[in-house]
Amino acid sequence: MESKKRKLKALSDIASIDITLEFSDILKNVLEITCETMEAHSGTIMLVDEKDYELKLVASYGLPDDYIERVYEAAKNAGLPITSSPSGTVLKTGKQYIVPNVFEEPADKPWKHLAEELGFSSQIFTPMKRGLKVIGLLNVYKAKVHEFTEEESNFVTIAASQAASVVQNARLCSRLQKNILELEEYEGHLEEKIKKTHKKLCYSEKYLRTVIESSLDGIGVMDEVGRFEFGNNAFFNITGWQKEELIGQFFMKLFPEDAQEFIKKRWEELQKGIAAPCETTVKTKNGGIKYIYTSCSQTEVDGRKKYVGIIKDITEKKRLEQELIESEIKYRDLFEKADDPMYTLDTGGYLQTINNAGLKALGCTKGDVIGSHISKWLTQESLRVSMELLQKQLSGDNQFEQPPTLEIICKNGDHRLAEIRTRVIREGDRITGVHGIARDVTEKRRLEQKIRDYHETLKKSCEDLIEADRIKTEFISNITHELLTPLTSIRGFTELLYDETTGKINDDQKKSLQIILRNSDRLIRLIKDLLDVSHLEKDKFGMRFGLISIEDIISRCIQDLQPQAKYKEITIIRNINMLPRIWGDEGRLTQVITNLLANAIKFTPQKGTITVTAKENHNEVKISITDTGIGIPHDQLSRIFERFYQIDGSNSRKYGGAGLGLSICKSIVESHYGSIWAESDGNGSTFHIVLPKLECIKKNGL
Repeated sequence: MESKKRKLKALSDIASIDITLEFSDILKNVLEITCETMEAHSGTIMLVDEKDYELKLVASYGLPDDYIERVYEAAKNAGLPITSSPSGTVLKTGKQYIVPNVFEEPADKPWKHLAEELGFSSQIFTPMKRGLKVIGLLNVYKAKVHEFTEEESNFVTIAASQAASVVQNARLCSRLQKNILELEEYEGHLEEKIKKTHKKLCYSEKYLRTVIESSLDGIGVMDEVGRFEFGNNAFFNITGWQKEELIGQFFMKLFPEDAQEFIKKRWEELQKGIAAPCETTVKTKNGGIKYIYTSCSQTEVDGRKKYVGIIKDITEKKRLEQELIESEIKYRDLFEKADDPMYTLDTGGYLQTINNAGLKALGCTKGDVIGSHISKWLTQESLRVSMELLQKQLSGDNQFEQPPTLEIICKNGDHRLAEIRTRVIREGDRITGVHGIARDVTEKRRLEQKIRDYHETLKKSCEDLIEADRIKTEFISNITHELLTPLTSIRGFTELLYDETTGKINDDQKKSLQIILRNSDRLIRLIKDLLDVSHLEKDKFGMRFGLISIEDIISRCIQDLQPQAKYKEITIIRNINMLPRIWGDEGRLTQVITNLLANAIKFTPQKGTITVTAKENHNEVKISITDTGIGIPHDQLSRIFERFYQIDGSNSRKYGGAGLGLSICKSIVESHYGSIWAESDGNGSTFHIVLPKLECIKKNGL
């Protein structure tokens, strides 16, 4: 009896569940009441998905959250559809399915391990129906093997039926709430749409008013008798009247006396529906006159005639038109008085205008020229060039490297050359012709041809000089070789005689041989210098570059020339710092230092001093040789490195030499990317040499 009461109360509690709760909470409450009344181990509620008609676990009692996934996984592992389970059978048959012992139930075989893991042994699967349709299952699991009684079966069946009613009612409530929300949302959207429409209308009105008020053209509205009802800012700005001074006033108030009759006729036409724009004048408040362009139209508002007028201030345009007229008069005057011929052509090449200078150049009158085609005044070739130019300009191509020169045929048959400059004449976007200026260049072209002829003559002379210089260089090279061979033999045999190798000689003979040896050495040096010059001119110095010690070169040169210095009691002072090795030709740089030291000794008087300085700067090595000799005049410092130049070029000069040494030195130094120059204040001289360091040569890619 007590069991029945408990079950009846449970059914009453299920029927009393608040269907406004969350759907998941409603199902949990149904399941919890059912399982507790049945003293069950656990239970589930499964609902049929209305879309795919598959069972979905929606509530569980006493089971883990992943229970249903494990059920599906077990079916998949067994290779069976879920419909083969007791739940699937209930869904298909619509009848209750009781399993007293899970471990003996064939249909439960794929899921027996779950029963063992989760601790239940018996099950009762009950359909939740609405009419004949199964909408879900209410499943109750007991821990022990259990033979469900008829009372228990009936209870679960009624509970499932009530659960179905609760679910159906909850679904209907949910749909109703959804419909209410949709209705409220639609109402909100409708209200929002009304607000937006109202806002757009307000914006449209504001926008239209803003456009009208910001228009640069004046807009005015008159009633059917011509009284002003409205005007925008531009309207009052153009007329110079205040709004309150014109509203309600007859429109004729704006026009001066000389325009009254014209405007009156326009007003009469407008009242008949005839509207035509026109230009006229208005009288401003301060008595001034403005030119306006106006148009007016008739309309109806609430059945009453209104006239809308638009005015544009064209005072500035009229002023510019007047200036244009005056400018045209001025241009016409310039056109007629210009020194150069000026003309205009139409697009077909026919002359439309020509100034007095043009008529004078052609030797004819306007009647001869105006309307004639340019072919009458040009040679065939010039006509071709002129028409090509005209077609290019008409097609928009105005890029010309230089003005063309045309051959003009005068009326008397003379031919003249004229340089032509043209530009197109436009009326709006349309090209209507070409304006041209011609300059007589007949004399200019004659002089240019004379210059070209003279240039050709100079070019031929230059080529002859280059060839003569080449022949001279070849001659020097050949003659020096021819001289050097016998001269070397002469000196060799003279040296044998002087050394008494061939026999004894007396003092007078010895002195004579000394003179021969000295002059032989002088001639050999001269010939070698000439050979170097020849090589320089042929660019065949044959440099052998490598890493060299400039310090060693200077030391050897001083040592080699020490006997000559000692002979003249000249002191050579060495002031050389530690220097880096540089990239150069050791033999040629030795030749440079030797030449400069020998010159210093030659031009320094007895008991003088020569100072040799060498130091490293940032990117270079600088060598300076300073003597206390005769010095160099300041005006000749820039010329001493010229070939064959000597400060004293007279036949009676004190010092010998051919004037080639310094020129050779300069060429050698410059071939090392260096520089050489001299300084002198009249008392002694200093020769400077600057040579780049190896790093500088590499950095600059030399």
